[in-house]
Amino acid sequence: MQGLVQAMQTQAHTQAALQAQLEAQDGAVEVGWDEFVRLFRAKFVPEHIQDKMEQEFLSLT
Repeated sequence: MQGLVQAMQTQAHTQAALQAQLEAQDGAVEVGWDEFVRLFRAKFVPEHIQDKMEQEFLSLT
C-alpha cells in the first residue's frame, strides 16, 4: 500500500511540474472569474449589448 501512495505522490509531483513548465512556456497567467468575465465581454460582447444587459438586470430590482 505504501508503494502505491508513493507512486501516486510521484505522479502528482510530476504532473504539477509539467503543468508549471507548460504555463511558463505558454505565458499563461491565472485570472480570477471577475477579470475573465470583464475581458470576455470586452472582446466578444458589443458595448450596446452590455448596456442592454445592465438595464435588464437593473429593471429586475
